[in-house]
Amino acid sequence: MTTRRTSKAAAKPAESDLKVTPEAAKIESPVLTPGEKNSEPAQVETPTEAVEPTKPAEASAPEKIQTDVREKLAKKSTEDNVFVPTNPAALEKAAGEVAKEKGFDLNRGTSIGARLMARAGKSI
Repeated sequence: MTTRRTSKAAAKPAESDLKVTPEAAKIESPVLTPGEKNSEPAQVETPTEAVEPTKPAEASAPEKIQTDVREKLAKKSTEDNVFVPTNPAALEKAAGEVAKEKGFDLNRGTSIGARLMARAGKSI
């Protein structure tokens, strides 16, 4: 086996590569001039105007809220919502017809889609 040998001349850097750094005590602040002292800290935060809180709108009377909800519930129809269950037998029959028309097998994965398509197509 060969052994690795390094020359001792390569271990020392050349004198032209050496850089002299200033001593810590001689480093001066680049912002201040030599005779000037910083008496106040720098203002980092930006001043903003104070914003007064506004009053919220007056609360509606509980009776008015109850009547509004009752009116909305009275107007709600089950025909518009496709997720409201109807007659299950009629829905399954319509889903089977939709599956035949569209050309796919009616199985567990496609039955929900077939039911929704049947409800959307008003075939029930």
